[in-house]
Amino acid sequence: MKKILTYLIATTALLMISAVAMAQDGENPFVGSTHTYNVTPDPAGVGTNTYSWAISGGGTINGVSNGTSLSVTWTAAGPQTVTFTETDGTGTTCFSSVQLPVTVIANDFDVNIGTLADGCNNNSGTVSPVDSANSIIAIPFEMETGGTTWSPNWEVFFDLSVTSVNARLVTVALTSGANGTLNDLGGGAYSITGINGASGVGETSIDVEVKGYSFEDVTIDAEITAAKELQYDTPAGSTGSWVPSTITIYKIPNTSPITTD
Repeated sequence: MKKILTYLIATTALLMISAVAMAQDGENPFVGSTHTYNVTPDPAGVGTNTYSWAISGGGTINGVSNGTSLSVTWTAAGPQTVTFTETDGTGTTCFSSVQLPVTVIANDFDVNIGTLADGCNNNSGTVSPVDSANSIIAIPFEMETGGTTWSPNWEVFFDLSVTSVNARLVTVALTSGANGTLNDLGGGAYSITGINGASGVGETSIDVEVKGYSFEDVTIDAEITAAKELQYDTPAGSTGSWVPSTITIYKIPNTSPITTD
């Protein structure tokens, strides 16, 4: 009994130290986030004692559950429990079991493409329909945390495509003064990382330059494919929709050159 009690006190103390060392969000994680839980087992039992982890529910265990650490992706809000059990391996089958209460918080992270504005081909004043017009459109991105007051760190992945045969993307750049870092992932895929926002709201914007015929409508599709808040490694959702948002650059009238008598 003394041996079992010693195991229990030592393992509990070590687990408490481990829990304190972890980021606080491991005890109050957001739905969708992944966190690692650690324990230091009885050093006298290394090589003989066996270990097992369990969670009460509301999550998915990633990988093994018989080591000294456990990775969990939390899937449902509410109170949960992480349990570690160490069993004596000398034949006594005595064990100690320690628990860490976890409160999983509902994920209110929300990411959407902001209001888009159609435009007109900017080649007015000339008469040259062949691949001559460069038009720049702005695409805003808006992120919210559902009222939380800390400053989040966002990452947004999106695709851009021109649906007009006689047009192409020339440049894609972060709007001057917008926060974050734009990354070209190839094949029309992009990401913006490091989007910070005060009081739970983040905003950024890109400028897309399109080259196309002056006398033909040009449409551009922008689609968010994934987004997450990096501080808590938590995926974001959308109150709207991530299906392609379409912007149109309208053609200008095909006016003839001026002639004289």
